[in-house]
Amino acid sequence: MLLLVALALTASVLVAGQVLLARADGHLAEELAHEGQKFRAFTARTAAARAGAAPPAVDVLLTGFLQENLPDEPETFFSVIDGRADHRSPQPPPARLDLDPAVIALAAEATTPLSHTVMTAAGPAILAVYPLQVAGDARHASLVVVEFAAEARAQAWSVVRVLAVVSFCALAAAGLVSWLIAGQVLAPIRLVRQTAERIGESDLGRRIEVTGNDDVARLAGTFNGMLDRIESAFADQRNFLDDAGHELRTPLTVIRGHLELMGDDPQERAQTRALVLDELDRMNRIVDDLIVLAKAGRPDFLRIGDVDLADLTIEVTAKARALGNRRWSIDQVADRTMLADGQRLTQALMQLAANAVDATTDGAEIAIGSAVHDGRVLLWVRDTGTGIQPEDRQRIFQRFERGRARTDRQGAGIGLSIVTSIAAAHGGRVQLDSTLDVGTTVTLDLPEVGR
Repeated sequence: MLLLVALALTASVLVAGQVLLARADGHLAEELAHEGQKFRAFTARTAAARAGAAPPAVDVLLTGFLQENLPDEPETFFSVIDGRADHRSPQPPPARLDLDPAVIALAAEATTPLSHTVMTAAGPAILAVYPLQVAGDARHASLVVVEFAAEARAQAWSVVRVLAVVSFCALAAAGLVSWLIAGQVLAPIRLVRQTAERIGESDLGRRIEVTGNDDVARLAGTFNGMLDRIESAFADQRNFLDDAGHELRTPLTVIRGHLELMGDDPQERAQTRALVLDELDRMNRIVDDLIVLAKAGRPDFLRIGDVDLADLTIEVTAKARALGNRRWSIDQVADRTMLADGQRLTQALMQLAANAVDATTDGAEIAIGSAVHDGRVLLWVRDTGTGIQPEDRQRIFQRFERGRARTDRQGAGIGLSIVTSIAAAHGGRVQLDSTLDVGTTVTLDLPEVGR
């Protein structure tokens, strides 16, 4: 790009130089024409002054004009009569063209005014020849006006040099500024490339610092978002593998041990078969839960649609009655519709209801409710069970962690992690309010999103 600009500037300077030189030569030509007009006016005036008398000789006319009209610098005038130089203006010229035979011959042969460019010791010169004929004088005479062009052309070239220096200094400054700006603009792109080169499966935490609000900043932000998704995908993959290895190792060991020790006794075989099937069922539940957690970070985890909160509350309560012999009730029903995944919200509430059943005994009260406050949707399950130890209230939301208030609970301890993931996918959170020997309320606190 800079090369193209440099070529354009060079062409512009050359064209400007040609224009200035042509303008300087044109000015010199105008000066020659002006002197010719003055010469014709002088001869006409002299002829009018001598009306009725014999006209002056050609040498008298030429000498009188040279005495009356002094040339400017760098000009010179001289006369040529019958092929030789006769008189010259008094100021010394830059070069003596009155001594140049070629110029004298040109003036001696001219019958009409003409102009010609010659090269002299003082540089190029433009001359004009104005022939003169007087009645009664047979001699061939001419006035030669010479304009030396070296000074005018030197001034034109001086302007061209200044223009060239200014242009190319501007080009250099523009190139430097462009290089600096391009470096700043391309720095995030280089950083994107360098970050991509350094990224590995074990180092996905690098991010690009985003400054500004231009296209490059948005590119860096998009790249950071892509890294977030990649890191989340790798984390989900590692968690799935770690969790699967952690939780499936025990049932597999149990199954292997019983199968290796199983004898030929039919009763023993039946017992072993029942135990193996139970462990396989438990493994199947664990795998299903892990798959749900692995999908939680994917864009297709939720299928958004209109969810009637009143219908959701009533349907979950009806379904939860099959989980255990409890006094099921509804605390409150929100008469509102929101955009959410109804199946995932049902899954979360059913998981909380199952946890409530585990924490209570037959006949205990479990209530489900929904409400909308200050733009937030609240969905909760309340039980009157044993409550949760204060030291366990953060830990139980981690994978494979269970409360220690009761030790006879079944399950892998993934349920609350699934509930948390469903709430987070909706942009919300899970709140826990528990009192020992009074009960626990677990609430999904979600932003209200409507059409």
